[in-house]
Amino acid sequence: MDCKNEKKIIIVAIIIAIISGIAYYFHYQTVQEELAEQAQEEAALPKPTDYCLIIYQESADNGKTWHKVNVNNGQKPMFKAQCWKRYIQILDGLTARIDANGKWLSKTQYGNIIVHPSMYFADKPFELQDKVLVTQ
Repeated sequence: MDCKNEKKIIIVAIIIAIISGIAYYFHYQTVQEELAEQAQEEAALPKPTDYCLIIYQESADNGKTWHKVNVNNGQKPMFKAQCWKRYIQILDGLTARIDANGKWLSKTQYGNIIVHPSMYFADKPFELQDKVLVTQ
């Protein structure tokens, strides 16, 4: 009798192993299909490819000394629309006037004078020549 019980146990163990192996195989295939679908969805999303540099000059002492302020350093790719939005937000937040020499002046929320706001686009990251203050 012991021999028959041992055979039954071995057969049941083999059947369970086969069923478990088939279940794992189908689970693995499903996971791989989900990962492939997710990769296709991510590949379909547009990636930013432009680099944007936004700078202006600022004076805290009514124009006696000036320093560059780097708003966006152009090191991370971004969409041009994002860059334009940031640039327009900066300009909207400033009160502008023309001084006696006919130069455009504007003040920040802290009362500092700023001049020469500029924005540049490139296909690769900008190399900053000198260290400038980064404000985000």
